[in-house]
Amino acid sequence: MDALPYLLPWFLLLLTAGVAVAVKFLNIKSIAGIAVVSTLSVLMIALAIYANIISSQQVDRVEEKQAELDTMETWKYQHLDEMALIIAQMRPPSDEALALITKLVSYGWKLDNPKLSQPSLADTALARVKSEWEADKPVLIKGIPNNVDYEIVNLSLRQAGFTVIPYREDEKPEEQANILYFGRDVSILETKMAALILMRAGVDLKAVKPFPKVTKGNVRALKIEWNKYYLNRQPLAVGDVETAEIFK
Repeated sequence: MDALPYLLPWFLLLLTAGVAVAVKFLNIKSIAGIAVVSTLSVLMIALAIYANIISSQQVDRVEEKQAELDTMETWKYQHLDEMALIIAQMRPPSDEALALITKLVSYGWKLDNPKLSQPSLADTALARVKSEWEADKPVLIKGIPNNVDYEIVNLSLRQAGFTVIPYREDEKPEEQANILYFGRDVSILETKMAALILMRAGVDLKAVKPFPKVTKGNVRALKIEWNKYYLNRQPLAVGDVETAEIFK
């Protein structure tokens, strides 16, 4: 059956040759000539119609297989990002990081200090939010600041289904960020996931707000920025972000 689309043109060619031979060697005004030519012509028309039907079915099959291939590609890259993120997160802490933790403890810091516990709380909340989310059209996100590990945050966002837009060569990355803007068509769960990923990385988000102006380019986009007007605000709590029903 799979070879049929390749054989049908040859059958049509043979029938065409048969019609040509019949016309040349038979008296087309005789009953025999009319019968042969008519029969061959009807077979040609029927075969041509059948070939069109088969071709249409093949197009549908190609589109179906292409859709399956696209799904497999999406799955592959999503899991490659997941594996890369796991490997990146398994890097042992540097001597400087261990020395910093030791120094903080010597200063009187406790491990349940909110500034230290926020990443763990954000990670737990992120897992809960992810369990409720279903993939939709891609959401663009831009603006990862310099005061986080770009590779890990980038992988975390991509693994969660976001499309990270890199800075242009003429753009200067923000040194830090305190606000997350979201587009009109970005869902509340998608906004929460992005916010919690940033909070898990140590970003002190002080506001999550819609873009001041709706444009064609930001309806399905998020932007991480620094805004001086939110400098004196208290950072958002993980629980407030997770349970929010609307951001405004």
